[in-house]
Amino acid sequence: MTRTRAQAATSLIPFVLVCLQLQIPTVALGPVLLTVQQETGLDGVAAGALTSIPVLCFAILTPVASRIVGAIGVTRALTAASLAVGLGVVLRSLGPVPTLFAGSVLLGSAVAVVNIAIPTLVTRRYRHRALLMNGIQTASTNIGSALSAAVSAPLVALLGWQLGLAIWSATSFLAAVVWWVSTRGERVAAAAAVVVTAAEEVAGDVVHDGVDGVVRDGVGRGGRTTASGPSALRLPIAWVLGLTFAMHGMCYFAMSSWLPTLLQERSGLTADAAGVCVSVFMALGIAGPLLLPVAMRVRGVSLALLMTVLTAGWLVCMVLLLTAPDLWLAALLVGGLAQGATFTMIVTFGVHVARDEHHSRGIQTVLQTVGFAGAALGPVLIGGVRDTTGSWTTALAVLVGVATALVALGLTASALLRAHDRALPVAEHA
Repeated sequence: MTRTRAQAATSLIPFVLVCLQLQIPTVALGPVLLTVQQETGLDGVAAGALTSIPVLCFAILTPVASRIVGAIGVTRALTAASLAVGLGVVLRSLGPVPTLFAGSVLLGSAVAVVNIAIPTLVTRRYRHRALLMNGIQTASTNIGSALSAAVSAPLVALLGWQLGLAIWSATSFLAAVVWWVSTRGERVAAAAAVVVTAAEEVAGDVVHDGVDGVVRDGVGRGGRTTASGPSALRLPIAWVLGLTFAMHGMCYFAMSSWLPTLLQERSGLTADAAGVCVSVFMALGIAGPLLLPVAMRVRGVSLALLMTVLTAGWLVCMVLLLTAPDLWLAALLVGGLAQGATFTMIVTFGVHVARDEHHSRGIQTVLQTVGFAGAALGPVLIGGVRDTTGSWTTALAVLVGVATALVALGLTASALLRAHDRALPVAEHA
């Protein structure tokens, strides 16, 4: 590795650490939920609500999170939110039931801020490498999920549930410190810009961008001219991407919650074998996003084509599970590669069509509010259908329907993306 590449890799460490923490607090609770129930006296409904709180926070509080990012800037937002995630994990681990729920709300709200801040950051710093950076984000998040899922139960067995869960706060506190230190130069530059801006405001030739500083003479920090145009709320592709995310999220969260039970009851696997299969499914969610930049180097491959292929992968996965239970391994291979990569593509589409980081934040707000609201329904819907009918056939048929809608929405988003690119001036394509 050359010195330049080594420096580039090192510069990614703060970004990776911030992304790594996103799902750790939520996933770490799952394997030890029964222990927490027994120690705190929670019933099944309350325990289920506890695990659902973070996703509900993503859906409900994303508009608020977007305003926070706009008010204090991406750099400060990521630092503060990472600290808040860590504090939420600690609060959740104190023991009393009220702090269990209060901590879950705090960490869920903080992660909602990070979810908005990261695509905004990618738009500003890495716009021409958005697919790679969004892939690194998804892969890092999935690594954190896999790590916490594997280690959480042994930690709780060794340390007790309170300390065993609280120890995960270290990942968020570390991310906050490393990120804050790594962005010192940016904060110093921003402080200097305030002094210059004070003089320029007297002349009346400066406007604020509402994100992380100022825009002088209509030119943003990255040298991009801030263009006028419809807001994110009036952009059809933002809503289509939100619905695409909702269908993808329903498939993903349903599989995450019910896959072990499904494989045991429908395909005849043992509990241990089903657990290994779930680990493989999650691990493929790490590989899929990182393969996307490689695929884009192939002649004729475009973002629109990849979106179509990946959403079709979800459909193939669900159809195989419904019609050919013995082909569960093929279903998991296809679905595993699709699940992480599809999320990466959805976020990248949002970055691609954004005029600037302010517009990107608006698009991500629409996308994630709609997406997480739909995603939260996945486990409840499939579990309810399974309990009502007493078999997996109808539940899987519902997922086939959801995946079919996902393909249709993916095709629509791809068509809108192509129309967007055709409408751009030639200079914007360069």
